[in-house]
Amino acid sequence: MRMRTTSAIAAAIAFTLLSLASWGIFRGQRLLYSLEARNEAEQTMTALFTSLKNYDDFGAAIEQNPALKARVVGLGLFDAQGGRLWAWGEVPERFAAAANQAQWRDDKERQYAEDPAKRSLRLILRPTRMIPPPPRDRPEDGKPDERGTFARQPEGEKPPMLEFMRKSEVLYLELRQDRFWNKVALLWILFAALEACLAATIFLVRLLFLRNREYRETLERQKKLVVLGTAASTLAHEIKNPLLAIRLQASILEKTLPEASSAEVAIIKAEVDRLSKLTTRVNDFLRDPLGQPELIDPAELANDIGRSLCGRDLAPAGQAGLRASIDPERCRSILENLIRNALESGGDAGKVEVAVSAEGGAIHVDVLDRGAGIAPADRARIFDPFFTTKSRGTGIGLAICERFATAAGGRVELSARDGGGTRARLTLPRRGGAKDANP
Repeated sequence: MRMRTTSAIAAAIAFTLLSLASWGIFRGQRLLYSLEARNEAEQTMTALFTSLKNYDDFGAAIEQNPALKARVVGLGLFDAQGGRLWAWGEVPERFAAAANQAQWRDDKERQYAEDPAKRSLRLILRPTRMIPPPPRDRPEDGKPDERGTFARQPEGEKPPMLEFMRKSEVLYLELRQDRFWNKVALLWILFAALEACLAATIFLVRLLFLRNREYRETLERQKKLVVLGTAASTLAHEIKNPLLAIRLQASILEKTLPEASSAEVAIIKAEVDRLSKLTTRVNDFLRDPLGQPELIDPAELANDIGRSLCGRDLAPAGQAGLRASIDPERCRSILENLIRNALESGGDAGKVEVAVSAEGGAIHVDVLDRGAGIAPADRARIFDPFFTTKSRGTGIGLAICERFATAAGGRVELSARDGGGTRARLTLPRRGGAKDANP
């Protein structure tokens, strides 16, 4: 669980860093496209100014040039109060930026505004900053007057467009930029696809890492189990015969020694029984975990174990009839280990009970107690062979439960109960129903 959390955090950090890098590339490319669009707008504005040599105003130049007419959405001149002085095409009645001088820095002669809804680009100029004072026009003969200066052109003969520009504070030009917006849309699509690919790649790398780690851990456990199994099988076989001899001799001593020595003999026999049970559990762990599966009634089996261990039924009436597919002896071993743990948990043995329920295609057998519970530090190791927190425990019971349950297609889970205690849940595949008598 810790490794999954750590790998998830590492994957999130990697995705964030790669996303930031791709976002930087995206922003750089987006800026490049924007600069290209602005350059085209400047070229169009230059062409419009140049056209005043041949036309009286911008409108005539636009109307006579099909390329300009296709690109220009609107062109207008506004005074310092935002009022419109002259317009062609789609131009607002007022332009607030012209009236708000604070929006303009002293060194800023132009602004750009992108409009994705209209797929256009607006270029805002301050023509009064760009147009030099009108020159003193020479007379037709090209000579200065008697004062040595050139005479001004009469007021009525000045080009009207130039007069509008000298009176205006803002020149508003809006251009269609379909190619620019197509590039931006394609760039967004590529960015989204790149993010999806990054997420999928990081997810797959993390998944492969976790699976590889789980595979190595499983392989390592299997190697240890092979060594442990060989050693345990040998020890169990070698110990079993001496234990039989010790028990036989203890029985003989019990009959020949005085009654005052019976307590010592009883201790010998009790320890022999404990070692015999240990060898039996080791053999249980090493034998074929699948066995011969058949349909069994877990509630009935739990009650049988309950009557044997604590003299009463543990599953309430009405829970019988639900059937699971598992080897009966393997299931008995699982339930017996779980019930023994519940009885030895330190709580009230009278509160130990078994609940059987069905959910979809599974049957849940819950062994419930009100004992001390499981320490959080021990949860990761409770199914490890020979790990135990009991002073006289073997640490193999839960390992046997997990091994048999997994082989049957189920699982064993331990969790804390509200109010204290532990719930040990055995989940098995469900087969048949309450009325089914045969597979």
